[in-house]
Amino acid sequence: MANISDIIEQFILKTLGEEDSIDISRNELASFFSCAPSQINYVLETRFTVDRGFVKESRRGGGGYIKISKIKIEDDAYMNNLILESVGDELSEKRLFQILDKLTYEKILSAREKEIVFSALCDTSLAMPFTIKDSIRAKAFKNVLTALLKLKEE
Repeated sequence: MANISDIIEQFILKTLGEEDSIDISRNELASFFSCAPSQINYVLETRFTVDRGFVKESRRGGGGYIKISKIKIEDDAYMNNLILESVGDELSEKRLFQILDKLTYEKILSAREKEIVFSALCDTSLAMPFTIKDSIRAKAFKNVLTALLKLKEE
């Protein structure tokens, strides 16, 4: 059985559908799912991130609406944002998988390419001390993303 976070995420994704963006009320969603507004915040902060192809804007007043917008993945700004900001100086295996999942969903990578990149950058492949593993993974993945941008331009 799915947990409440999964159910809320699926509801928002279904509501978003083919639209570029939606406005949602945190309080209305919390009431609908009989949960605390902090649960809605948790879902928004962990499931609707730039890594996963979403941008959020808070709108004050009228019950506190939040606008969730899809990032157009074909936009080079998305890839540049991943390289410069979202990946950061450290990248966990879990976060790497989430980003690869999004790039595969958006057909930037094939399922085969996703598996190759993940296999090369997963914890078992990076046989090094835990303290530097995430920073090495981030640097290597930024190089992969940079190569993808170059290939796209050709």
